[in-house]
Amino acid sequence: MTYEEVEEYINSIPKFVKKNKPEHTKAFLSKIGNPQNGMKIIHVAGTNGKGSVCAFVSNILNESGKKTGLFVSPHLVEMTERISICNKNVTKEEFVEGFINVKAVADEMKNSGYDSPSYFEFLFLMAMDIFGRNNVEYAVLETGLGGRLDATNIIESPEVSVITSIGYDHMEILGDTIEKISAEKAGIIKKNIPVVYQANDDTVRHVIEKKAADMDAVTHPVAYKDYKIIKKSDNYIDFCPVCGYYVNIVFRIPFIAEYQVENAMLAITAVSLLKDIRRDSDAVKNGLSGVRWQGRMEQVMPGVYFDGAHNGPGIDCFVKTVSDFECSGRKLILFSAVKEKDYDYMANEICNYIKPDKVYITSIDGTRSVSADTLAAKFFDTDIYISDDIETVFKTAIKEKETDDVLFCVGSLYLIGELKKLLKC
Repeated sequence: MTYEEVEEYINSIPKFVKKNKPEHTKAFLSKIGNPQNGMKIIHVAGTNGKGSVCAFVSNILNESGKKTGLFVSPHLVEMTERISICNKNVTKEEFVEGFINVKAVADEMKNSGYDSPSYFEFLFLMAMDIFGRNNVEYAVLETGLGGRLDATNIIESPEVSVITSIGYDHMEILGDTIEKISAEKAGIIKKNIPVVYQANDDTVRHVIEKKAADMDAVTHPVAYKDYKIIKKSDNYIDFCPVCGYYVNIVFRIPFIAEYQVENAMLAITAVSLLKDIRRDSDAVKNGLSGVRWQGRMEQVMPGVYFDGAHNGPGIDCFVKTVSDFECSGRKLILFSAVKEKDYDYMANEICNYIKPDKVYITSIDGTRSVSADTLAAKFFDTDIYISDDIETVFKTAIKEKETDDVLFCVGSLYLIGELKKLLKC
Protein backbone atom coordinates (compact mmCIF):
# COMPACT_ATOMS: atom_id res chain seq x y z
CA MET A 1 0.00 0.00 0.00
CA THR A 2 1.03 3.62 -0.49
CA TYR A 3 1.17 6.18 2.32
CA GLU A 4 -1.79 7.99 0.75
CA GLU A 5 -3.85 4.78 0.80
CA VAL A 6 -2.93 4.16 4.43
CA GLU A 7 -3.86 7.71 5.39
CA GLU A 8 -7.19 7.38 3.56
CA TYR A 9 -7.94 4.11 5.38
CA ILE A 10 -7.15 5.53 8.84
CA ASN A 11 -9.18 8.68 8.13
CA SER A 12 -12.13 6.46 7.22
CA ILE A 13 -12.23 5.23 10.84
CA PRO A 14 -14.56 7.55 12.78
CA LYS A 15 -12.53 9.65 15.23
CA PHE A 16 -15.24 10.20 17.80
CA VAL A 17 -16.82 6.81 18.46
CA LYS A 18 -17.28 4.78 21.61
CA LYS A 19 -13.91 3.57 22.80
CA ASN A 20 -12.99 -0.08 22.88
CA LYS A 21 -12.32 -1.40 26.38
CA PRO A 22 -8.69 -1.50 27.60
CA GLU A 23 -8.81 -5.29 27.40
CA HIS A 24 -9.33 -4.90 23.65
CA THR A 25 -6.12 -2.90 23.25
CA LYS A 26 -4.24 -5.31 25.51
CA ALA A 27 -5.30 -8.25 23.33
CA PHE A 28 -4.05 -6.50 20.20
CA LEU A 29 -0.73 -5.57 21.82
CA SER A 30 -0.28 -9.14 22.98
CA LYS A 31 -0.79 -10.34 19.41
CA ILE A 32 1.82 -7.81 18.23
CA GLY A 33 4.27 -9.16 20.81
CA ASN A 34 3.78 -6.74 23.73
CA PRO A 35 6.47 -4.30 22.53
CA GLN A 36 5.66 -1.98 25.44
CA ASN A 37 7.25 -4.41 27.88
CA GLY A 38 10.71 -3.65 26.50
CA MET A 39 10.48 0.11 27.05
CA LYS A 40 10.61 2.60 29.90
CA ILE A 41 7.48 4.70 29.57
CA ILE A 42 6.49 8.20 30.64
CA HIS A 43 2.72 8.53 30.47
CA VAL A 44 1.15 12.00 30.19
CA ALA A 45 -2.50 13.10 30.53
CA GLY A 46 -4.24 16.43 31.04
CA THR A 47 -6.51 18.98 29.35
CA ASN A 48 -3.89 21.42 28.11
CA GLY A 49 -0.12 21.28 27.93
CA LYS A 50 0.32 17.52 27.67
CA GLY A 51 1.79 17.70 24.17
CA SER A 52 4.28 20.34 25.27
CA VAL A 53 5.27 18.32 28.35
CA CYS A 54 5.78 15.27 26.14
CA ALA A 55 7.97 17.31 23.80
CA PHE A 56 10.07 18.65 26.69
CA VAL A 57 10.54 15.20 28.26
CA SER A 58 11.31 13.54 24.94
CA ASN A 59 13.88 16.18 24.00
CA ILE A 60 15.61 15.89 27.38
CA LEU A 61 15.82 12.11 26.97
CA ASN A 62 17.22 12.52 23.46
CA GLU A 63 19.82 14.98 24.73
CA SER A 64 20.86 12.47 27.39
CA GLY A 65 21.59 9.92 24.67
CA LYS A 66 18.52 7.72 25.12
CA LYS A 67 16.78 6.30 22.06
CA THR A 68 13.36 7.83 22.59
CA GLY A 69 10.00 7.34 20.94
CA LEU A 70 7.28 9.99 21.11
CA PHE A 71 3.58 9.39 20.47
CA VAL A 72 1.33 12.48 20.41
CA SER A 73 -1.86 13.79 18.84
CA PRO A 74 -3.29 15.37 16.84
CA HIS A 75 -1.12 16.00 13.82
CA LEU A 76 -1.15 19.36 12.07
CA VAL A 77 -0.13 18.51 8.51
CA GLU A 78 1.16 14.94 8.14
CA MET A 79 -0.09 11.92 10.10
CA THR A 80 3.54 10.86 10.57
CA GLU A 81 3.92 13.73 13.07
CA ARG A 82 2.19 11.53 15.66
CA ILE A 83 5.04 9.01 15.82
CA SER A 84 8.67 10.08 16.11
CA ILE A 85 11.97 8.55 17.19
CA CYS A 86 14.88 10.67 18.42
CA ASN A 87 13.15 13.89 17.35
CA LYS A 88 12.47 12.73 13.79
CA ASN A 89 9.02 11.86 12.49
CA VAL A 90 8.91 8.32 11.18
CA THR A 91 9.21 8.12 7.41
CA LYS A 92 6.16 7.41 5.29
CA GLU A 93 7.68 4.01 4.53
CA GLU A 94 7.98 3.19 8.26
CA PHE A 95 4.44 4.45 8.82
CA VAL A 96 3.11 2.17 6.08
CA GLU A 97 5.01 -0.80 7.51
CA GLY A 98 3.52 -0.18 10.93
CA PHE A 99 0.06 0.05 9.41
CA ILE A 100 0.44 -3.20 7.48
CA ASN A 101 1.54 -5.03 10.64
CA VAL A 102 -1.39 -3.73 12.71
CA LYS A 103 -3.90 -4.24 9.90
CA ALA A 104 -2.84 -7.89 9.57
CA VAL A 105 -3.42 -8.40 13.29
CA ALA A 106 -6.76 -6.56 13.13
CA ASP A 107 -7.94 -8.79 10.29
CA GLU A 108 -6.89 -11.90 12.21
CA MET A 109 -8.51 -10.71 15.44
CA LYS A 110 -11.72 -9.86 13.62
CA ASN A 111 -12.07 -13.52 12.72
CA SER A 112 -11.94 -14.25 16.46
CA GLY A 113 -14.77 -11.85 17.21
CA TYR A 114 -12.81 -8.70 18.10
CA ASP A 115 -13.98 -5.29 16.89
CA SER A 116 -11.62 -3.33 14.67
CA PRO A 117 -9.40 -0.80 16.47
CA SER A 118 -10.73 2.76 16.77
CA TYR A 119 -8.98 5.65 15.01
CA PHE A 120 -6.75 6.55 17.96
CA GLU A 121 -6.27 2.94 19.03
CA PHE A 122 -5.04 1.99 15.55
CA LEU A 123 -2.42 4.77 15.59
CA PHE A 124 -1.32 3.87 19.12
CA LEU A 125 -0.86 0.23 18.12
CA MET A 126 1.17 1.35 15.10
CA ALA A 127 3.37 3.53 17.33
CA MET A 128 4.10 0.69 19.72
CA ASP A 129 4.86 -1.69 16.85
CA ILE A 130 7.24 0.84 15.28
CA PHE A 131 8.91 1.63 18.62
CA GLY A 132 9.36 -2.06 19.37
CA ARG A 133 10.94 -2.84 16.02
CA ASN A 134 13.32 0.11 16.45
CA ASN A 135 14.41 -0.96 19.96
CA VAL A 136 13.29 2.27 21.58
CA GLU A 137 14.54 2.51 25.18
CA TYR A 138 12.17 5.24 26.39
CA ALA A 139 8.67 5.97 25.06
CA VAL A 140 6.79 9.16 25.90
CA LEU A 141 3.06 8.63 25.44
CA GLU A 142 0.37 11.31 25.34
CA THR A 143 -3.18 10.21 26.10
CA GLY A 144 -5.72 10.91 23.39
CA LEU A 145 -8.78 11.73 25.48
CA GLY A 146 -9.25 11.47 29.23
CA GLY A 147 -7.02 8.85 30.79
CA ARG A 148 -8.86 6.09 32.60
CA LEU A 149 -10.29 4.52 29.44
CA ASP A 150 -7.68 5.78 26.99
CA ALA A 151 -5.95 3.22 24.78
CA THR A 152 -2.56 4.30 26.15
CA ASN A 153 -3.66 3.41 29.68
CA ILE A 154 -2.97 -0.28 29.15
CA ILE A 155 0.60 0.54 30.21
CA GLU A 156 0.86 -1.19 33.59
CA SER A 157 4.17 0.07 35.00
CA PRO A 158 5.35 3.38 33.57
CA GLU A 159 8.40 5.05 35.08
CA VAL A 160 6.28 8.06 36.00
CA SER A 161 2.79 9.38 35.33
CA VAL A 162 2.30 13.08 34.57
CA ILE A 163 -0.95 15.06 34.72
CA THR A 164 -0.91 18.56 33.26
CA SER A 165 -3.45 21.35 33.81
CA ILE A 166 -7.07 20.22 33.91
CA GLY A 167 -10.05 22.25 32.71
CA TYR A 168 -13.37 22.03 30.95
CA ASP A 169 -13.11 20.22 27.61
CA HIS A 170 -14.85 17.21 26.07
CA MET A 171 -17.44 17.42 28.86
CA GLU A 172 -19.88 15.28 26.87
CA ILE A 173 -17.43 12.38 27.34
CA LEU A 174 -15.43 13.14 30.49
CA GLY A 175 -18.07 14.75 32.69
CA ASP A 176 -19.48 18.20 33.43
CA THR A 177 -17.51 19.06 36.57
CA ILE A 178 -13.81 19.53 37.28
CA GLU A 179 -14.05 16.68 39.82
CA LYS A 180 -15.35 14.26 37.18
CA ILE A 181 -12.83 15.37 34.55
CA SER A 182 -9.99 15.16 37.08
CA ALA A 183 -11.05 11.66 38.06
CA GLU A 184 -10.84 10.56 34.42
CA LYS A 185 -7.36 12.05 34.04
CA ALA A 186 -6.26 10.56 37.38
CA GLY A 187 -7.14 7.18 35.94
CA ILE A 188 -3.58 6.92 34.61
CA ILE A 189 -2.16 6.75 38.16
CA LYS A 190 -0.73 3.28 38.76
CA LYS A 191 0.07 1.27 41.88
CA ASN A 192 3.36 2.44 43.46
CA ILE A 193 4.25 4.62 40.43
CA PRO A 194 5.13 8.28 41.16
CA VAL A 195 2.82 10.92 39.73
CA VAL A 196 3.78 14.49 38.82
CA TYR A 197 0.87 16.89 38.49
CA GLN A 198 -0.06 20.54 38.09
CA ALA A 199 -1.34 21.58 41.49
CA ASN A 200 -2.67 25.12 41.12
CA ASP A 201 -6.32 24.10 41.48
CA ASP A 202 -7.39 22.83 44.92
CA THR A 203 -10.24 20.77 43.49
CA VAL A 204 -7.91 19.00 41.10
CA ARG A 205 -5.32 18.53 43.84
CA HIS A 206 -7.86 16.85 46.12
CA VAL A 207 -8.97 14.36 43.42
CA ILE A 208 -5.43 13.45 42.37
CA GLU A 209 -4.09 13.16 45.91
CA LYS A 210 -6.99 10.86 46.88
CA LYS A 211 -6.48 8.62 43.85
CA ALA A 212 -2.73 8.54 44.44
CA ALA A 213 -3.25 7.57 48.10
CA ASP A 214 -5.54 4.74 47.01
CA MET A 215 -2.78 3.51 44.66
CA ASP A 216 0.12 4.06 47.09
CA ALA A 217 1.61 6.42 44.51
CA VAL A 218 3.95 9.18 45.72
CA THR A 219 2.84 12.59 44.43
CA HIS A 220 5.05 15.42 43.18
CA PRO A 221 2.85 18.52 42.84
CA VAL A 222 4.04 21.47 40.76
CA ALA A 223 2.58 24.94 41.38
CA TYR A 224 3.28 28.60 40.60
CA LYS A 225 5.18 28.98 43.86
CA ASP A 226 7.74 26.36 42.81
CA TYR A 227 9.52 28.53 40.24
CA LYS A 228 10.38 32.10 39.41
CA ILE A 229 10.77 33.77 36.04
CA ILE A 230 14.15 35.46 35.63
CA LYS A 231 13.81 37.08 32.21
CA LYS A 232 11.35 37.31 29.32
CA SER A 233 12.05 38.30 25.73
CA ASP A 234 10.15 38.15 22.45
CA ASN A 235 11.41 34.60 21.79
CA TYR A 236 12.43 32.97 25.09
CA ILE A 237 11.87 32.84 28.86
CA ASP A 238 14.51 32.15 31.52
CA PHE A 239 13.29 30.64 34.80
CA CYS A 240 14.54 28.64 37.75
CA PRO A 241 12.93 26.22 40.23
CA VAL A 242 12.94 27.41 43.84
CA CYS A 243 12.66 23.88 45.22
CA GLY A 244 13.17 20.30 44.13
CA TYR A 245 16.08 18.51 42.47
CA TYR A 246 17.06 21.39 40.15
CA VAL A 247 16.66 24.22 42.66
CA ASN A 248 18.23 27.54 41.57
CA ILE A 249 19.42 26.21 38.18
CA VAL A 250 18.44 28.65 35.43
CA PHE A 251 16.69 27.07 32.45
CA ARG A 252 15.63 28.62 29.14
CA ILE A 253 12.65 27.69 26.98
CA PRO A 254 12.18 29.03 23.42
CA PHE A 255 8.62 30.26 23.98
CA ILE A 256 6.97 33.55 24.93
CA ALA A 257 4.00 32.08 26.83
CA GLU A 258 4.44 31.80 30.60
CA TYR A 259 2.30 28.65 30.73
CA GLN A 260 5.16 26.88 28.97
CA VAL A 261 7.29 27.48 32.07
CA GLU A 262 4.73 25.47 34.01
CA ASN A 263 4.88 22.70 31.40
CA ALA A 264 8.67 22.75 31.54
CA MET A 265 8.52 22.44 35.35
CA LEU A 266 6.29 19.37 35.03
CA ALA A 267 8.78 17.88 32.57
CA ILE A 268 11.90 18.48 34.65
CA THR A 269 10.14 17.23 37.79
CA ALA A 270 9.29 14.02 35.93
CA VAL A 271 12.86 13.71 34.64
CA SER A 272 14.23 14.23 38.16
CA LEU A 273 12.58 10.91 39.07
CA LEU A 274 14.56 9.02 36.41
CA LYS A 275 17.77 7.97 38.16
CA ASP A 276 19.73 7.38 34.95
CA ILE A 277 18.84 10.86 33.61
CA ARG A 278 18.47 13.38 36.41
CA ARG A 279 22.14 14.04 37.16
CA ASP A 280 22.75 15.23 33.60
CA SER A 281 21.67 18.84 34.10
CA ASP A 282 23.25 19.84 30.78
CA ALA A 283 20.94 17.41 28.98
CA VAL A 284 17.99 18.94 30.83
CA LYS A 285 19.09 22.47 29.91
CA ASN A 286 19.71 21.59 26.26
CA GLY A 287 16.52 19.55 26.06
CA LEU A 288 14.44 22.49 27.23
CA SER A 289 16.17 25.21 25.22
CA GLY A 290 16.27 23.18 22.02
CA VAL A 291 12.71 21.89 21.99
CA ARG A 292 10.46 22.60 19.01
CA TRP A 293 6.70 22.25 19.31
CA GLN A 294 4.46 23.31 16.46
CA GLY A 295 1.39 25.46 16.89
CA ARG A 296 1.91 26.44 20.51
CA MET A 297 2.57 30.18 20.40
CA GLU A 298 4.94 29.35 17.56
CA GLN A 299 6.54 32.24 15.70
CA VAL A 300 6.31 31.30 12.01
CA MET A 301 7.53 34.61 10.58
CA PRO A 302 8.37 38.03 12.02
CA GLY A 303 5.36 39.28 13.92
CA VAL A 304 3.18 36.22 13.18
CA TYR A 305 2.36 33.59 15.81
CA PHE A 306 0.35 30.35 15.57
CA ASP A 307 -1.34 29.06 18.73
CA GLY A 308 -3.56 26.00 18.89
CA ALA A 309 -5.59 27.13 21.93
CA HIS A 310 -9.01 25.60 21.30
CA ASN A 311 -10.86 25.46 24.62
CA GLY A 312 -11.62 27.70 27.59
CA PRO A 313 -8.45 27.03 29.63
CA GLY A 314 -6.30 27.28 26.50
CA ILE A 315 -7.85 30.60 25.53
CA ASP A 316 -7.36 31.90 29.08
CA CYS A 317 -3.62 31.22 28.74
CA PHE A 318 -3.56 32.67 25.23
CA VAL A 319 -5.33 35.86 26.35
CA LYS A 320 -2.87 36.37 29.21
CA THR A 321 0.11 35.86 26.90
CA VAL A 322 -1.16 38.26 24.24
CA SER A 323 -2.30 40.86 26.79
CA ASP A 324 1.20 40.89 28.32
CA PHE A 325 2.91 40.95 24.92
CA GLU A 326 4.66 44.27 24.31
CA CYS A 327 3.75 45.54 20.87
CA SER A 328 4.34 49.02 19.43
CA GLY A 329 1.86 48.37 16.63
CA ARG A 330 -1.58 46.79 16.43
CA LYS A 331 -2.60 43.42 17.81
CA LEU A 332 -4.42 41.42 15.14
CA ILE A 333 -6.27 38.12 15.60
CA LEU A 334 -7.04 35.45 12.99
CA PHE A 335 -9.68 33.12 14.42
CA SER A 336 -11.68 29.99 13.72
CA ALA A 337 -13.17 27.19 15.81
CA VAL A 338 -15.05 23.90 15.49
CA LYS A 339 -18.65 23.43 16.57
CA GLU A 340 -18.00 21.39 19.74
CA LYS A 341 -16.00 24.21 21.32
CA ASP A 342 -17.27 27.13 23.38
CA TYR A 343 -16.50 29.81 20.81
CA ASP A 344 -18.85 32.24 22.58
CA TYR A 345 -16.50 32.20 25.56
CA MET A 346 -13.40 32.33 23.37
CA ALA A 347 -14.62 35.40 21.46
CA ASN A 348 -15.73 37.13 24.66
CA GLU A 349 -12.34 36.68 26.35
CA ILE A 350 -10.44 37.86 23.28
CA CYS A 351 -12.56 41.00 22.90
CA ASN A 352 -12.72 41.89 26.60
CA TYR A 353 -9.07 41.37 27.52
CA ILE A 354 -6.96 41.61 24.36
CA LYS A 355 -9.15 44.25 22.73
CA PRO A 356 -7.70 43.47 19.27
CA ASP A 357 -7.50 46.19 16.66
CA LYS A 358 -8.85 43.83 14.03
CA VAL A 359 -10.10 40.22 13.86
CA TYR A 360 -9.94 38.06 10.75
CA ILE A 361 -12.49 35.25 10.90
CA THR A 362 -12.69 32.13 8.77
CA SER A 363 -14.20 28.64 8.68
CA ILE A 364 -12.55 25.22 8.78
CA ASP A 365 -13.55 22.60 6.23
CA GLY A 366 -15.33 19.45 7.35
CA THR A 367 -18.33 18.25 9.31
CA ARG A 368 -17.24 20.10 12.45
CA SER A 369 -17.02 23.51 10.76
CA VAL A 370 -18.76 26.69 11.90
CA SER A 371 -19.43 29.39 9.33
CA ALA A 372 -17.34 32.54 9.50
CA ASP A 373 -20.54 34.61 9.79
CA THR A 374 -21.65 32.63 12.86
CA LEU A 375 -18.27 33.08 14.53
CA ALA A 376 -18.10 36.77 13.60
CA ALA A 377 -21.39 37.42 15.38
CA LYS A 378 -19.67 36.55 18.67
CA PHE A 379 -17.04 39.30 18.40
CA PHE A 380 -17.61 42.92 19.40
CA ASP A 381 -15.90 46.31 19.70
CA THR A 382 -13.42 45.53 16.94
CA ASP A 383 -12.98 45.78 13.18
CA ILE A 384 -13.84 42.43 11.54
CA TYR A 385 -12.92 40.82 8.23
CA ILE A 386 -14.86 37.68 7.26
CA SER A 387 -14.26 34.95 4.70
CA ASP A 388 -14.94 31.20 4.75
CA ASP A 389 -11.76 30.68 2.73
CA ILE A 390 -8.74 30.23 5.00
CA GLU A 391 -6.19 31.19 2.35
CA THR A 392 -8.03 34.40 1.52
CA VAL A 393 -8.26 35.39 5.18
CA PHE A 394 -4.59 34.68 5.90
CA LYS A 395 -3.31 36.49 2.80
CA THR A 396 -5.52 39.47 3.62
CA ALA A 397 -4.24 39.61 7.19
CA ILE A 398 -0.61 39.40 6.05
CA LYS A 399 -1.18 42.08 3.41
CA GLU A 400 -2.79 44.47 5.91
CA LYS A 401 -0.27 43.77 8.68
CA GLU A 402 2.24 46.59 9.07
CA THR A 403 5.81 46.15 10.30
CA ASP A 404 5.12 46.83 13.98
CA ASP A 405 1.85 44.91 14.07
CA VAL A 406 1.61 41.37 15.49
CA LEU A 407 -0.78 38.77 14.11
CA PHE A 408 -1.92 35.90 16.35
CA CYS A 409 -3.70 32.97 14.69
CA VAL A 410 -5.76 30.96 17.19
CA GLY A 411 -8.88 28.93 17.94
CA SER A 412 -8.26 25.44 16.58
CA LEU A 413 -5.43 23.05 15.82
CA TYR A 414 -7.25 22.31 12.56
CA LEU A 415 -6.88 26.00 11.66
CA ILE A 416 -3.18 25.90 12.52
CA GLY A 417 -2.72 22.79 10.41
CA GLU A 418 -4.32 24.44 7.40
CA LEU A 419 -2.21 27.57 7.84
CA LYS A 420 0.97 25.51 8.10
CA LYS A 421 0.06 23.78 4.85
CA LEU A 422 -0.22 27.19 3.20
CA LEU A 423 3.19 28.22 4.53
CA LYS A 424 4.70 24.74 4.01
CA CYS A 425 6.29 24.98 7.48
